[in-house]
Amino acid sequence: MSTPRTKGSLSGIMLTIGLLALAVAIAAGSLLYGARTEGAEFGGADGQAEEVITRIHSDYQPWFSPLVGELPGEVESGLFALQAGIGGIILGCAIGWYAGRHRGRREATDGSAPDSSNG
Repeated sequence: MSTPRTKGSLSGIMLTIGLLALAVAIAAGSLLYGARTEGAEFGGADGQAEEVITRIHSDYQPWFSPLVGELPGEVESGLFALQAGIGGIILGCAIGWYAGRHRGRREATDGSAPDSSNG
């Protein structure tokens, strides 16, 4: 026996579908835009800033130099993946923490906490 869907759950499903469609449209649009631009490469802001500074002030000297020289692409992408992984772990822990806190508060106000006296 299935329960009828409520308006709230249907709107949540529609919101999820809409957000997924938006994400796909953004991804496809960026790929299509990049394919039409000749010589388009993904570049960092550091390289672009250096070019602009050199154009404005040709005898500019940096205040410091990097601790490590130019790294191979594999190492750079590995470090980026490590950074993304650590960020994902922190974000997941924060979401889990707040979800657990919300569930605990809801159980405390509903009085539906599990009985721990049988152990």
